Amino acid sequence: MEIFYYVLIMLAAILISNVVNRFIPFVSIPLIQIGLGVIVAVLPLAFELKLNPELFLVLFIAPLLFNDGKRTDRQALWNLRAPILMLALGLVFVTVLVIGYFVNWMIPTIPLAAAFALAAALAPTDAVAVGSLSGRIDLPKKITHLLEGEALMNDASGLVAFQFAIAAMVTGVFSIWNASVSFIVIAVGGIICGLALTFIKFRFLKWIRKLGMEDVTLHMLIQILTPFVIYLVAEELHVSGILAVVAAGIMHAFEKRKMDPMTVKLNVVSQGTWSVIIFVLNGLVFIILGTQLPDIIQVVWQNSGVSNWQVVGYVLLITFSLIGIRFLWIHLSWLIPQLMKGKDSSKPNMRATVLTSLSGVRGAVTLASALSIPFVLADGSPFPQRSLIICIASGVILCSLIIATAILPILARKDESKSDSPRAEKSMKLSVCRHVVEQLSKEITSENKVATQVVMDDYRGRMRAIQKEDIDMSRQREIDKEQQALRLQIVQWEKENTDLLVSQGEAGKQAASRYHNYLDSMEKALSGRGKSRSGLMRMMFKRLTRQVLHPKQWQKAKVRMDEIKQNKEQYEAMFQEIRDLREKNASVVKAKLVDMLDETNQAVIWPLINENKRILEQLKQDRGSIKSRESFEQAKKDVQLQAIQIERDVIQNLFEQGKISRDLTRELRQNLNLYETYYFGSEELA
Repeated sequence: MEIFYYVLIMLAAILISNVVNRFIPFVSIPLIQIGLGVIVAVLPLAFELKLNPELFLVLFIAPLLFNDGKRTDRQALWNLRAPILMLALGLVFVTVLVIGYFVNWMIPTIPLAAAFALAAALAPTDAVAVGSLSGRIDLPKKITHLLEGEALMNDASGLVAFQFAIAAMVTGVFSIWNASVSFIVIAVGGIICGLALTFIKFRFLKWIRKLGMEDVTLHMLIQILTPFVIYLVAEELHVSGILAVVAAGIMHAFEKRKMDPMTVKLNVVSQGTWSVIIFVLNGLVFIILGTQLPDIIQVVWQNSGVSNWQVVGYVLLITFSLIGIRFLWIHLSWLIPQLMKGKDSSKPNMRATVLTSLSGVRGAVTLASALSIPFVLADGSPFPQRSLIICIASGVILCSLIIATAILPILARKDESKSDSPRAEKSMKLSVCRHVVEQLSKEITSENKVATQVVMDDYRGRMRAIQKEDIDMSRQREIDKEQQALRLQIVQWEKENTDLLVSQGEAGKQAASRYHNYLDSMEKALSGRGKSRSGLMRMMFKRLTRQVLHPKQWQKAKVRMDEIKQNKEQYEAMFQEIRDLREKNASVVKAKLVDMLDETNQAVIWPLINENKRILEQLKQDRGSIKSRESFEQAKKDVQLQAIQIERDVIQNLFEQGKISRDLTRELRQNLNLYETYYFGSEELA
């Protein structure tokens, strides 16, 4: 039970880290998780975590690398193949050599082979750690693709180098010739093994599908087991399990599948399942780092033979050395080809070079490597300075995360400042609509196909309207403000006309009351007081309180509505009465707008007149078609509700990432509240 409670606490810590990050987005999730791991370590628990190094590699590294390979952007990976290989192979081995000799010179108590092992553990970068940094960091796409491709490849090269260094340290035997030959054999063998096992897996899946075994759960289980099986088989064959899972992941990215219903469903399940697995594994890695820190620091602080300030100095020197080597390598790898081509007049993009250099954050791979260092050598003696090596690796992870968290947002602020420009605002509005359309297209089924297409067409229409907008956003904002004020005036016109129709006996009181509720909702949306999540909760609480305090009135209203709905003819008559009321109000509004129209306000009033025309046309088109449209309207409302929630989440994510300003966020939310009222205002009327 102790293990169960411990795992439960660590999973809870992962959940808490994301909740905390929601309130302090400028602090990266890995740093929060490390801090929570330290808290878990100091709790008075009956269980103490002691990891098996080999288990740590297969449990964390295999699925992480497999997933990275599977979700890689194939085109970007191919386009950036030269710089990626320069970073993933050249920079890794240069880092191992330079940092290895530097560590051995700086700390003589660490043997050269062990120093190479530490350098190899520090060589790979962690794209997940970069992605987990504050949402305010907005790296250019090219740099993002470069970092992802580098992390995918240098994990393999760094870990293979690490394994050779550990083997040399444990056995005491090392030959540069034998190591080179073994490296080629192990590397090529690992790639071939990963490709071969993946091919066998594809053939096996094809065979079981021919047998009629289309169960998504079974196929999902095979997907989850794939990286572990490939890694273990490769290690049993004495080739690189790391390169095997990388090759398998990339081969999965190139897999071409027939888009049948079963495949679509499996893709949806697979995406959700893997996101949870990777989320948990990455969180556990940093939580585990935090749990190990107190013991590691205590051992080093008391028994390492060096002073505490020396250890801090070692960590800082190695961290800045890694950044310096990375900066020089990136700068020279860009400059030398330019000089060879005779393009010495152009200058390197220093900002991009610094961004790429500081984005080389160490994370899960470095920690997994460090913790997998064996406790004893082949002769049974303790591994020299194991605790100090792990302490230095942990310190470098922390320093790289802190430096990236502090500096990258400042460098990226240049991009962020453009978020208020007219073109950027237009681009963000298009991006929101485009994301909703993409998400809805993934949710199309035979039952909701027609309704989903209608909603998607609405969003495409919004995109066309945005694209036609004049770039002079200052004038557009003035128009928007004038239109908003006029819309509020239109609501007042409709209220007054509704009261007039009731007094003249041309509209029923019950229909007018429901229409007033709709106009009140419209007024709240226009004034920025639309239904947020907290507002919806307050409304539900208010209704619940009214039901508890005035049960008789609530019951009477409910019974009255049930009676009306049971009487189909009466229900349709009331609904048609409301529709007639809306049509009469729309006609009055149109006449008032036309009377107001002159040469100075055409840009403000014409869009409202056209909008009013569309409402009138829709009302006339829907007349007498209630029965035939009921099921369609319900399906459409379901899709619209889903689309609104997607749009709300996209706006929130863009705001948290610093890609849109607070003012633009408020404007987008206010527009969304208005759309929501348009979509679901009929629920207030029915």
